[in-house]
Parts: sequence; C-alpha cells; structure tokens
Amino acid sequence: MDSTTLNRVDAVFKKWEKKDTVAQIKEQAISGKEKWISKYGSNPAAIPRMRKNYRTPSQRQRVQHDGYNGYLPSLGIKISHKLVTVSNKCCYRCTPTSHSEWKPTTDRRVNLLYLPSYRRFGMYPYYFSDIYKSSTLKVSDLPETESAVLSSAEVQDQIERYDDKNYAISKACKLYKTIAAQSCSLIAKVIGWVLTKVLQFSTSGIFVEEKEIEILRQAVKDRKGEKLPILYLPLHRSHLDYVILMWTLCMCDLPSPFVAAGDNLNIPFVGPLLRKLGAFYIRRRPKEDHELYKSILGQYMVELLKGGCSIEFFIEGRRSRSGLINPSKVGLLSQIVTAVKDGVIRDVLICPLSITYDKVPEESLTLELQGAKKEAENVFSALWYSLTFPIRQHYGSINVNFSEPFSLYEYVETTLSDVRLPSDRWFNHSDMDPAAVFRLASRLGDHVLFNAMETSSVSAIAVASTVLLNTTSRSSQADLEKSGRLWKEVLKSLKKSYTTEFKKGYLTSALNDLKGCLEITEEIIESETIQLYNRPRNSTADLLLHYYSAPLVMFSLSLSALCISVPGIIVHNELTNTHTVSKNKLMLRAQYVCGILESTMKASPPCVAVDQQLSFDLDNLFALGIFQHKQSALSTTEQSRLNKASAMWDDSKDVGINEPEYYDDSILVNMSKMDTCLQIGSVLLPYIKTFWFVLEYTDLLSESLQMNKSEFVNDLCEIGQEEYEKGIRPAMCTSQFHITNFVDKLITDMKVIVVEGEYLRLSQQYDGTEAFLIMVSYISIFLSERVPLYLDPV
Repeated sequence: MDSTTLNRVDAVFKKWEKKDTVAQIKEQAISGKEKWISKYGSNPAAIPRMRKNYRTPSQRQRVQHDGYNGYLPSLGIKISHKLVTVSNKCCYRCTPTSHSEWKPTTDRRVNLLYLPSYRRFGMYPYYFSDIYKSSTLKVSDLPETESAVLSSAEVQDQIERYDDKNYAISKACKLYKTIAAQSCSLIAKVIGWVLTKVLQFSTSGIFVEEKEIEILRQAVKDRKGEKLPILYLPLHRSHLDYVILMWTLCMCDLPSPFVAAGDNLNIPFVGPLLRKLGAFYIRRRPKEDHELYKSILGQYMVELLKGGCSIEFFIEGRRSRSGLINPSKVGLLSQIVTAVKDGVIRDVLICPLSITYDKVPEESLTLELQGAKKEAENVFSALWYSLTFPIRQHYGSINVNFSEPFSLYEYVETTLSDVRLPSDRWFNHSDMDPAAVFRLASRLGDHVLFNAMETSSVSAIAVASTVLLNTTSRSSQADLEKSGRLWKEVLKSLKKSYTTEFKKGYLTSALNDLKGCLEITEEIIESETIQLYNRPRNSTADLLLHYYSAPLVMFSLSLSALCISVPGIIVHNELTNTHTVSKNKLMLRAQYVCGILESTMKASPPCVAVDQQLSFDLDNLFALGIFQHKQSALSTTEQSRLNKASAMWDDSKDVGINEPEYYDDSILVNMSKMDTCLQIGSVLLPYIKTFWFVLEYTDLLSESLQMNKSEFVNDLCEIGQEEYEKGIRPAMCTSQFHITNFVDKLITDMKVIVVEGEYLRLSQQYDGTEAFLIMVSYISIFLSERVPLYLDPV
C-alpha cells in the first residue's frame, strides 16, 4: 500500500473518531471527574437536583440516582471500581476466616442527608425526595416469640422453683410483656421523615463509608442457605445513638435491628414510641424475681436471633461522660455466647461500631463528670429535649463507622485455649462451665471495645481541642496551626482511615465552633493584627475540650505512651555528641503508662500483648523522624573512622574464645524533632498528672481517719478544684469520673489501697514504707524532663 492510500485511510479513521459521540462523552466524564470532586466532593449526590445542558440531544444521558451504585450524577456513566482495602478489618488471629471473607469494591465517604432526586420515578419523588425516601423505609418483621420463650426449658425451670405455679406463670407473662418489642412500619416512616428534617437543619451530615455498608450488605445475604443475624455493638455516647443507628441502616436499605434499651427510658409517650420502633426494655437494677427475668430476657434474644433478626445493645452498658470507653458489661453477651456454644443458634455476626459527634448533644455530661447528680428521665424533660434539640446549637458532623463483622462461632472455637485454665475439666466449647463462658464473653467484650475504639472518627474538632489543651492558655493562630499540621502529619503516617478530610482552614473553622470554650481577642503587634485564642480557667470548659479530644487520645495511646517516656531517659554521649534512649527502658515505661490507663483506653486487643503494639508504634516514630537508625545519624567522618577501626581488628586471633556478647539496645534520638515528641506525648499528661494527684493524696487514708470510697473521692475533688483554680492541677482533677477510675485502679490492680468493710486504707506494703515513695517518684518521672537515676526502678 502506497503512501497516498495510507493517508486516505488515516483521514477516514480521523473522520470516524470525530463522529463517535460515545467516545466524546466518556472522555468528558474522565476529564471532568477531578473537577467535579474538587468542586462538590466525592459524594455523588452532593447536588441533588443539578441539571446540565448538553450541546446536542445525542449527548443527553439519563441521570441515575440509585444511592450508592457508582454513577457520576452529571453524566450517568458507571465507573468501574476495583477491590479496595478495608483498614478496620476484624482480627486475623481470632477470626482468620472472617478476616479474608468480605471484599468491598467501593471506597467513598457518603453523606446520607444528601438525598438523591429520583427524577426518573416522577415529579413527586423528584420534588419531595425526603418524603419519598422515608415512605420506602423498611423495618424488620417481628417474629412470634411469646410461646417459644415461655415454654423454653430455662424459663420452665425457673417457674418450677415457685410454690404457686399459677402466680409464677402470670408473673412470667407480665415480665415478657414488659420486655418485648413491637414493630410498626407507619410510625417508623413518620419518625424517619421527622428525623431527616431535624438532622438536615441541625447537623452538617450523617457520614458513612460506602465500603462498610457494602460489607454489611454482603453479610446479611444468605450463606449456606441460612440468613445470619448481626449483633451491632456500638460505643455509647448519647441517647441519640439508638435512633441514629436505626435511621442509618434503614437509609442504606439494611434491616433495622431490635435495640436493647434501659427501662429508665420506658416513660410515658417516649417508652411506647421507642417500643414501636423496635426497642425492648431491660432492667438496670435487679429485683427479687431477677432469675426468672434473666431467663426470659435471654430466651427472648435467642428467639429473635433464631428468627434472623439483628439486635443492637451497648457493650459499655451506660453512656460515657468523658468521651473515653467504659469497662464492658457482658451479661447480655454471655447469654448469646452460651446459645452459640450449645448449638441453639448456628452463628451470629458481631459488628463493633462507633458513632462520633462533633458536638456533644447532652450538655449535662460534663456537669455529671464533676459530681452533679444525674436527673431521672421523665416525659417533660424528654419533650423539652426533643423540642429544643434542633435550635440549641449546630452539632456539626455525625460519623457512623462500622468495623468488619466476624463470626461468633469462629471466635469461640479459636479462643478456647486462651480462656481455659489449668484447673478446668472441659476440653471443647460444648462442655464449658459458666465461669469459662463469662471469661470468654469478657475477652470478647474487650476485643469489641478495641475494634470500636479503632473505628472512631478523628474530626477537626478533636484535633482543635487537643491542640488547645496542649498549648498555653494564650496562643496565637500561627502556633495553633503549627500544632495542627503536626497532628495531621501524625495521623497521615499512622494511616488513620476515618480522619475527617482536613481541608485548608479546617482548624480556624473548628476553633470558631469551640467559641463556648474560648475567648477570641485581637492585638496589634508591630503594626500587624494578630488573633489570640485565650482559654479561660474554667474546669467545665476544659473538661468539654477533653471530651472532644478523646477519640484522638484513644487512637494515639501507645504512640503517646512512647513519646511521654522519652524525655526522662535520654542519655547524652559527649564523645559522639549523640542522644540515645534505652529501648528496654522505653518499652517498660510505655507499658506502665498503658497499664495505668487501661480502664478507659485500650492499647491493644486481648489477643495481642501490649509490648507488641508498642513495637509497631516504635516503627511509626522512626517514620516520623523522632528516632533514627544509628548509621543514618553518623557523619561520613565518624563512619570512616569506625570502618578503619574494624579493619584493624583481626578476628582470626580470637577463634575459640567465647567472650560474652554485648547487646546494645540504645536508639538514637533526633533532637531536632524533640518538640514533636513532646507534643505527641503531652496528650497523656493530664491523665498522668491526675493519677499522680490521686496517688499523692492517698496519705489521707491513715488509720486515724476512716473514709469510705465516696468520701475519699469527694475530698479529692474539692482539693483538686482548689488547686486547679490556683493553676497547679489540670481540670481532670476536678472530675469524679476520672478520680474514681484511678482509685479503682489503686484498689483492684495495684493493691495500693485495700477495702476493710466500708472504709479504705493503705496496704501494709505501701503504708509509710520506701516502696510508696519509689512509686510516687516513678510517676513523677513522666512529669519532668530529667530525674535522678536512683529514683528509676526500671
């Protein structure tokens, strides 16, 4: 073929490419994707009713809004997604099969309050998308459980213990009715629409990760011909947690769970309404018929799970007043573990999750931290709270994060050897005694708490609160932004997946949202106006900042424990002009810090030792440049000098000589990054100072003074308030919650305080002995940069 013919063929191909409108549309979609995301974000429904005028009728494409189907809303062209990694995966040690089972294909952060327009369904769904979506909400069908519960062997055994059988049967029927939930689709749709309008007005959005929703959709499908129920175990932060999770699952077209609610919410108007939405009530305090009630409650949950219904209850048992976690309550969980162990239920999927609020919905939480009495729930307070909630303040973003679900049966089979004691006479899960089942449930509860804590979102409010607490009470915006950039770098290096996108100016916006805790002033310095953020000495405001900073503190616990341990053990080598720390001492100190705070934070799951987690975070400190490898820290001259010295050594002369091998565990410290190290470690300083404060005043428990636990805590709070106003102690020393936790730590774990009847006293080991002084001095190591070595028991 000659050149003339080739040119003609090339011209024909170019002419065909110009007429290919489909190729033009695809090219337009690819080129405009980055522009769309930069303008409207990664949410596909950010502009619900946006219309685009195409140049030709052939380019007009139907806009498809099916929720989370992977369509570009302006072009209607489906994007192919690859498999994405799940950072909040379940434990590969305890549940290896569940760890590799779920394979999501989408990775977007979605705001559920941005409803699609549903244009192709007609005018009514297009202009009233919120009403249309609420009308399509589906609630789970409630199976018939009364006859199965009352006729079960466990309930019949409890009935047989009563002398009057007719009284016992009527009592059991009455208890069942006080527990059982109901399901009303109409009420759920109306409440769903009202809640949607209220949240659109008072929040910036309800955000979920699409890959997590896709995993839950895969989990609720039939596996091996049977539908497995899901047990949702969220952290408890607010009364809104009940409805937020149910609303989120319904908006994502997932089955709504039946929620275990405390009987304190079973009040007129509110109680029946929540019961119609799927709440079943449980007692918070036992009564004389507790054993009968316990058996009915356990069998009721088993029947719900056997019917394929999902259940939600709070593993902590009560709301957290501090933003940290509470110890797990495993009474309900142990009953479900027993049902799976005995084969009554084939399997249950456990799904830890966390609901994080930018602004705390209940304003009374910080007051209750300082000892204010909790007001009992009543119909008037509930109505007042519901009516004033939308106009009280703007609550920012609400993030709902789900951990990867895992099989309870697989967890029981895998962890049998970990909970079995040498004195136990059982060898498989079917022969486990109640004490072993409780140990297994407690271990599972701690694992759930750690997974839920790991999935908690770190928002801009959390970063801003942490920065404010760890700087001086009077700081400029430049200083705060410098600390904010540091934490942004830390979160990036730790690959925190649920961090809110920190766009330009995020810190300024977050500081403006915290105006209730700050005083913003302006000063002219060198003909330049500088904005200053003043933190007044107000314990309530400081405790609120601690509440907001809790997700960041919990996530960086092991990293901060390492950083806070560094300053006290730095050794300066004058010969090489280097600074080093002993790895052994560093790990021991960090383990001690994590042990002090283990009741409110989890450094590692139960299947992982704390030192293993600390070793992992030690590598992160190398990545941040705080620590350096020895070769990288030596100059070229020093390296050549060492090479010459090693070359002069003749190893052949030492053949057969067994000299002791010297192990150098020192780590080089980059002193230029010491400011970064101190800032990361400073997030734990208020907690360490509060523990030191409690330990320092345990001398009040002398034999001449008889004090019970409540009197001791109240006295410490009064002393802490006085010293806080003088600037000696942190605001946490005024909190009854934190002081009580540390007193319990000294009683149960450290055995510093013993309980004799109603009164407390120092144990004989620490009462007036040198051991007590050494322990107090050891805690003080974390509060100063240098201490004498003879005070260091490590």
